[in-house]
Amino acid sequence: MSVAGYIYVYPRSANLRRNTDIVGSMEPYVRVTVGNEIKNSQRASGLNPQWRSGEYIAFNYRGNEDWITFEVYDYDVGSADDLVGGGCFDAEILASVKRVSQWIPLWHRGQQIGELYVDLEFVPASGYGGQGYGQQGYGQQGYGQQGYGQQGYGQQGYGQQGYGQQGYGQQG
Repeated sequence: MSVAGYIYVYPRSANLRRNTDIVGSMEPYVRVTVGNEIKNSQRASGLNPQWRSGEYIAFNYRGNEDWITFEVYDYDVGSADDLVGGGCFDAEILASVKRVSQWIPLWHRGQQIGELYVDLEFVPASGYGGQGYGQQGYGQQGYGQQGYGQQGYGQQGYGQQGYGQQGYGQQG
């Protein structure tokens, strides 16, 4: 994508099947990466966390980042936070449709361990760009789950080789 602008990430909820706390309740938060920028959401609680409806994470987008990466961590006091799982969304798709509400599959060590529901918004630096903003059908299934979540980037690239086993999976 060559259009610079702003990306807004609104974490909404998650369904997690991997509990990283032996005692007590998980306190998950979302770490979002766009290019070299890394930002965290507020913490929520439990295996089915819900984040505040008004919370968002904003990024300056220079137009050369390919992916929006999501990592769900469990906050720990006195030790390193535990990686629950990760997933991603294609920034070019977001730029073309402007808004997406999507379940992002989360992977850890080659296993799908849940999903993260996010609202994503792209605003070109010159404004909303007129037509197409907020059009019907922007959150279609093929964008996150089928095309990029399971087969493309999720299971093979992100879940097993890229993220799960070789990347963060061994240490998390």
